Amino acid sequence: MRPFEILTLILITGTLVALFTHRDRKVFLFLLFGTIGSMLVQHFLEGQRWQFAFAVYLLPGMYIFHRFQKITINTATKILLSIWFSIAITLPWIIPVFSLPNPGGPYDVGTETFHWIDSSRTEWFTDQNPNDLREIMVQVWYPSDQNVKKDPEPYLDFINLRAKALAGAGAIPEFFPSHLNHVTTNSYGGIPITEKSGHLPVVIFSHGITGTRHLHQALYEYLVSRGYIVVAPDHSFDANLTIFPDGHIADYRSNITGHPDSLNLRKMQMNTRVTDISFILDQLEKMQSGKIESQIIGKIDYENISVGGHSYGGATATVSAQRDGRINACFVLDSWLSPVPDETINAGVHVPFLFMGRPSWVGSDYPGNYTRLDSLMAHSSNPKYQLIIKKTEHLDYSDIPLFSPIIKYVLDVGDLTSSVSIPLMNGLVYGFLEKYLTKNPQSGFDTIIQHELITPVL
Repeated sequence: MRPFEILTLILITGTLVALFTHRDRKVFLFLLFGTIGSMLVQHFLEGQRWQFAFAVYLLPGMYIFHRFQKITINTATKILLSIWFSIAITLPWIIPVFSLPNPGGPYDVGTETFHWIDSSRTEWFTDQNPNDLREIMVQVWYPSDQNVKKDPEPYLDFINLRAKALAGAGAIPEFFPSHLNHVTTNSYGGIPITEKSGHLPVVIFSHGITGTRHLHQALYEYLVSRGYIVVAPDHSFDANLTIFPDGHIADYRSNITGHPDSLNLRKMQMNTRVTDISFILDQLEKMQSGKIESQIIGKIDYENISVGGHSYGGATATVSAQRDGRINACFVLDSWLSPVPDETINAGVHVPFLFMGRPSWVGSDYPGNYTRLDSLMAHSSNPKYQLIIKKTEHLDYSDIPLFSPIIKYVLDVGDLTSSVSIPLMNGLVYGFLEKYLTKNPQSGFDTIIQHELITPVL
């Protein structure tokens, strides 16, 4: 939670204690008005959010009870106030305005966003218009050394539209995710790229089904602050929501789970995603030459390009690494491998390959996922790593654990705290890329994989 939110909740607690003890009217009033002052400061400096509504209405309730029950507060009143107080304290804590971890590297993080149309492809997800061309939104993060003095970028853009889409996906009220408009990143829009380094290694990252390019920003910022360029698309119609600059959208049209031919459809859809990755590589070449205006002109190291992804995005990265010879390394996070074509499984991946994932897919819709992984690994050449991270579930391999301290009781999140899981996974990806992409002998990867939470599969 934010500083004035914490202060407000502390003062509310003190006010209730003063009300119940009934020892000194002045102390109660002092704490009450102190709480009101803290709330006002919090409202104007940090922005108000609906999770504090119970706290706001608790204050006049306490004053009324204090004013008209000077001698004693009966048990029923205490129970009522205690229940209301519990809700007022709990809601902001379980649904916080979270913070992304400090990236920790020597560089600031800059970012810019692009709207690209692939004139060579018609849109796979729509059939209304045969001239409907494939278009995607792509965000680039890059290192900077400008000592930034501006406001950071929000975690999500177009929050009203995205809150509505997220609410629809989760079958929750639209106001529920609205507090995400207060979440910021450690990234800054449009700042100049660093001048200290030469060409910079590149990571292209693919999100999972119903995901967005935004849900892995802790990883992006970690890598960028250490000298990487990260590029992440919204795979249109497969992402939770893709919003284009003129306001039109690509909504989610990939809900085919349960369809009798869903896996074959996913494999067809895979071609669209993999071609998105190759198209991005084409666009980066144009950036490098200056045909597309960008902060990263002339900074891309084409000998050091990696692709990564989570879930279906991991499958996308795997197929891309196998098909596109411009890719030099591949890492996947709890990758779903069922939609990976058999020819890719049987051909294997022949660039440095890292898989990290949960202990088991048993109990999921795809219990044979690791059997398929075993086959892929058997056909792939070294170096290759299959790392099982204990106490994790599918969404641990994203920013989702940051969203709430009780998120594991609601979504597919394991028992590790985000303060443990996110640094561990970020360190694994970075160490792997340093060792096998940039050939840094001080990568530390061999040490990291000996962590007590990691079980290598030989």
